[in-house]
Amino acid sequence: MNKKSILKSYYNDYIRDISIVFLLLLPLIICNAITLFVGYALKWVDFSELANYFFYFSNLLIGIYPIALCLITSYYIATKHGVNAMVVVPYSLLLLIAVSVPNGLVSDHNGLPNNPLVALLSAMIAASCCISFRLFPLDPSRLDFVRTLYKHVFHFFCFLLLAVGLEELTKIVIAFSQNIDNYIAPNPLTFYGGLTYQFILGLLGAIGINGHNFLFRTKQQLFEVTQQNIADWQAGEAPLNVLGQGFYDAFLSMGGSGNMISLLFCILLFSKERRHITLALSALPLVIFNINELLLFGLPIIFNPILIVSFVCVPLVSFVVVYGAISSGLVHPVTTIVDWMTPPFLSGYVATQHSLSGVILQIIVVVIGIVIYRPFYLHYAGKSRSNNTSISQQYELGRSTLKSFLGDVNQAMTSYVSKHDISRRVSRMLNHGEFVMFYQPQINLSQGKGLSFESLVRYKDVDGKILPPLFIQDFQQLGAMKQLDKMVIDLVLKDMQKMPLDNGCKIAINVSAETISDKHIVAYLLERLSFYAISPLNLEIEITEEAILEDDKLVSENIEVLQGLGITVAIDDFGSGYASFPHLLKFNFDKVKLDRTLLRNIEHDREKNLYQLLAKISEVTGCILVAEGVETEAEKQFVQQCGINICQGFYFAKPMAFNDALTWFKNV
Repeated sequence: MNKKSILKSYYNDYIRDISIVFLLLLPLIICNAITLFVGYALKWVDFSELANYFFYFSNLLIGIYPIALCLITSYYIATKHGVNAMVVVPYSLLLLIAVSVPNGLVSDHNGLPNNPLVALLSAMIAASCCISFRLFPLDPSRLDFVRTLYKHVFHFFCFLLLAVGLEELTKIVIAFSQNIDNYIAPNPLTFYGGLTYQFILGLLGAIGINGHNFLFRTKQQLFEVTQQNIADWQAGEAPLNVLGQGFYDAFLSMGGSGNMISLLFCILLFSKERRHITLALSALPLVIFNINELLLFGLPIIFNPILIVSFVCVPLVSFVVVYGAISSGLVHPVTTIVDWMTPPFLSGYVATQHSLSGVILQIIVVVIGIVIYRPFYLHYAGKSRSNNTSISQQYELGRSTLKSFLGDVNQAMTSYVSKHDISRRVSRMLNHGEFVMFYQPQINLSQGKGLSFESLVRYKDVDGKILPPLFIQDFQQLGAMKQLDKMVIDLVLKDMQKMPLDNGCKIAINVSAETISDKHIVAYLLERLSFYAISPLNLEIEITEEAILEDDKLVSENIEVLQGLGITVAIDDFGSGYASFPHLLKFNFDKVKLDRTLLRNIEHDREKNLYQLLAKISEVTGCILVAEGVETEAEKQFVQQCGINICQGFYFAKPMAFNDALTWFKNV
């Protein structure tokens, strides 16, 4: 995989997910914006006491935002990787608090962590630690509960040490950033300093950091100097500066940071995406009052490599245009600091001594912003710019290359909701009812008695009803097959303690691709065999052909080690659709189980000849052959004629509960 593909894969797997997380928090962000707007509106009409309540709620929403971001990110990443979120959440909260409180990254109003970037990183680091070691919730019913408990304790203690280290690292980063701020802090009262100031604000905003908070001292000094300069100008003691707080508020934050009103008009004018138009119309009432969160997080801008460029560039170009227009005398200078929620065009009129030139300049800036945003937005929305491409081709091309983010969100959220439902279903099964093992015998036709059993997991609900193994797909989608396999291994080995194994009977356990390619599976099997006092000679491991496509080197090593211990290794479902024959030459299996689908049409010559050909592979490989799915007397006679003596299927016995399997074994 080339670097471009790796970066694209990384973006699709992680960066886009972060955008989805921000989208999940969109209701909180919109509520905060509306609450703040109502508060200012009430204050404007002189209902100050009532306005203070809304400001209180706004501070509350802002205060819980980083914690909510941390929790939802933890939950989302954990669910995506099949790890129980209840394991990850305590880790992420611990790290967020451990890093924030000692470094003063808390709100003055409520003492809660107030840095969204720290919250995001805390969740990602905590989730990575839990995913890497695959911790699962403690289950007191397991025999190895105490051992697992100490494993959790050890892991948590190590994470505490990591949290301490990250807290110290954060302290160093903060001190370093303060030193940088002292030496290279931009001076927004100069042309190049203003460009730098605006550039930093844009970059920080693009990754979810409030740049005004980050450059608080610079902004505070800008405000104070602007106030003093306006007072001196009014007293006739000094000329009016071109650059000041009013300059930035009136012309570089129209519709919010990034001059987002230009992006909103760009969507309404040029978008053919109905969802984007709906989003823009919904954001319009807020953008008019310079509240841009709905577009910032809903489109989104944050962590979007395409739109970040225009988001940063539009204010820079606007800065140059406005500075040139005012310094050349074409537009009246800014003589007042307008309230940041003053709508665009009105703010230009008020800021420039009630001059229409300020309004015209704002219109020009908005149009320039639309022109800059347009190609980036169209590229993001997946529109083709070729005039020779038909509408249907445009649709297919845009769909196959650059889908709109909201389309991706819809797909991702559908998957997310589906996984959430699956997770709840699996959790319900683990806590109510029980998993039990059924056993289907493999008959040796030459000896006429049971040679071994294949174990098959089933679920018994609280009413005692046995359900088919459809739940296995749920574990697969959650990435929890290793957890299921380990549970099955325990159940089977516990049953084997009561089985008559002294006559060479073997019990086969099916393991997934994830399990057989796990470097720790052999050690786990040895530990479990020792715990239950079961000889490896009585155990058989069945793997599917799919498994050896995962990591053939590690799978090959695991197979060799298992065979060295005396454990039989069989390839299951042979001939079911994968490149079967090369696998037999590459891996030294003890047993090959021919897939039952191969017997379905043996009345036809083609299928019969194929089965007879497959039956000869034992002559080349030395493997024992097992015919799966034998259901009729004719099929039994056919496989026997092919030289296969070991059969498994409904003709001999269906999968049976443990006690029934013991009875069957004794009566054979």
